[in-house]
Amino acid sequence: MEDTAVEFVPDIEDNRDKPESEQVWAEILPMTGQELRTYQRVMLSVKAGSKIAYSKAEKVVRSIMTDRVLAVHNYSDIKGVPISDGEQVYERGEAAMIDSLYAGLTEISVLKEGLRKK
Repeated sequence: MEDTAVEFVPDIEDNRDKPESEQVWAEILPMTGQELRTYQRVMLSVKAGSKIAYSKAEKVVRSIMTDRVLAVHNYSDIKGVPISDGEQVYERGEAAMIDSLYAGLTEISVLKEGLRKK
């Protein structure tokens, strides 16, 4: 069964206080259980201070952002060039946007995993 995309409004700056038509929002898919576990394992290695783990974590996050952030709306890079998907967010987006989208992905993925186990 294929997961359905979720509309997510990132909590960056005053984005959630803007009128709905002006908000930045994204269409995201929950991570698979394997993606979530891989991310969690690699982040434990990063906390241990390994430079190799940091490089691996970067690759894991890029892969997940590319696969799971299907579309981004009302968002541009610092030069005003529109950003429309997860790969572009990862390459040209602000760190706060990347963090917020990843937090959203993690939140919906953990919820989905919990619902599947019941």
